[in-house]
Amino acid sequence: MSQQCALVESDSASLRQLQTENAELQKFLAAQTAVVRSLERRVGRSLEAMGVHLQSLGDGLQGPTYRTHLDSVQNEVDRLCDLIADTLVLQKLEAGKVDVQLERLDLCLLLEAVSRHLLGPKSGLVRLACEVSPFLPYVLADSELTEAVLTDLLARGLKYSDANAPVLLSAESIGDRIHVCVTAQRFAPEGNRDFATEIVLCCRRIEVQNGEVTCQPRPDGLQTVTISLQASP
Repeated sequence: MSQQCALVESDSASLRQLQTENAELQKFLAAQTAVVRSLERRVGRSLEAMGVHLQSLGDGLQGPTYRTHLDSVQNEVDRLCDLIADTLVLQKLEAGKVDVQLERLDLCLLLEAVSRHLLGPKSGLVRLACEVSPFLPYVLADSELTEAVLTDLLARGLKYSDANAPVLLSAESIGDRIHVCVTAQRFAPEGNRDFATEIVLCCRRIEVQNGEVTCQPRPDGLQTVTISLQASP
């Protein structure tokens, strides 16, 4: 009887493991589907916009109007290049082809490096505020991947939030994890949530370091993106 109970428990454990793995796979496939659909829509919009501007250029426009359409074509080309570059990096991360260099990293120095040039006032308005403890433990992280995520989050928060809306960079130690938070009004254009590629890329850059990214809306209408990294022994 005890042997039968052991077999039942073993089968139940295997079933739970399969269910967990299936749920993770479904989550991954849903994220991949969102990325593909986002890419299709964004590439389609850029190509359509380029077609309109190229048609106008072909109509023999001259002067400032010609230059405006030419600049618009260049902007769409730049957007497509950035999108393709992000997609290639994301696919390398998904395939495990990015060399992750985990090292004992002074997070205070990294946070200073990514925020120093943004702290000066522009037009008399200070947009970025920092609340970082000077006694943060070292983290076990890849400096290049972490810097890329923080730089992107700060740039997006400043770009897409209202001009008078501050952006806050903070960090604290909780247990054996270090939490780095970027709080902003928005991280994408208002009303436009078609940024699946950038969102997934941000998450993957942290997840390959055994970290985690979460996004939490606040009662005041702001959003906080939290990056959780392992403290170094």
